[in-house]
Amino acid sequence: MNAMRSLAIILAISVPFSANAEERVPPTPQERLEELERKADELSETARATIEEFVNLIGPMLTRLSRLIDDLPVYETPEVLPNGDIIMRRKRDKPKPIVPGDTDENGLTET
Repeated sequence: MNAMRSLAIILAISVPFSANAEERVPPTPQERLEELERKADELSETARATIEEFVNLIGPMLTRLSRLIDDLPVYETPEVLPNGDIIMRRKRDKPKPIVPGDTDENGLTET
């Protein structure tokens, strides 16, 4: 009876170890490749979502910066006064060249 009990205990203990031994079989190259492809797809999707979120966040700021840069040629070079004030003058509009046959603001033709 004691031998049967010992045998039952040994079998009960050895079954989990044999199951672990079967689980430790290294994956086949095909299984490894499929796992790598799955992880690469997950990483790609995460990167796409992150970039899309970044573009949505930064896009309006870049638009505002672009408009600011477009406005720079409208101003003269800033002047620094002796008291430290900085003056930024708007450039004056250049007069339009007069082309014979064109009319001015008053409807008069230059001759």
